[in-house]
Amino acid sequence: MVLPLSQIDVGKKVKVVWIASEAGMATRLSDLGFIPDEEVSCILTGQPGGMRAYLVRNAVIALRQQNSNEIFVET
Repeated sequence: MVLPLSQIDVGKKVKVVWIASEAGMATRLSDLGFIPDEEVSCILTGQPGGMRAYLVRNAVIALRQQNSNEIFVET
């Protein structure tokens, strides 16, 4: 099933399918490691609608919900 990265549970490992952001943000997210077939997991959530922390390429990256809504992953 494909869904936005913002909807995965803490501890769940998923693979990136595509990024639906504007060109500049898509490039930035790709530079951070959010590329197709890359494994990502959510490791920390904040307030509802706030930032979440993801583990990608052995680095912890915090994203706003707006940005994580634009990254689609496969469970």
